[in-house]
Amino acid sequence: MGSFEHSRSVQRETALSAYTLRLHYMSGIDPTTEALDAVDETEARELARVRLLLTRDYSHVELHRGGEALHVFSRD
Repeated sequence: MGSFEHSRSVQRETALSAYTLRLHYMSGIDPTTEALDAVDETEARELARVRLLLTRDYSHVELHRGGEALHVFSRD
């Protein structure tokens, strides 16, 4: 990897903020927590919505950053 490509990769990595998703199962078993890297909260919200829609196993998904709940997405 060239120097320019490496610096772009490092910039992209440092620009990401760490979010977490708490995935709540329809069956009622304990929720699962997943790490989520996103550039900003808007991207994190969109990724959380997509994660909820990827499977019918989840009733709702909570988006967190730094231990603080930001938003809850529920299945219709």
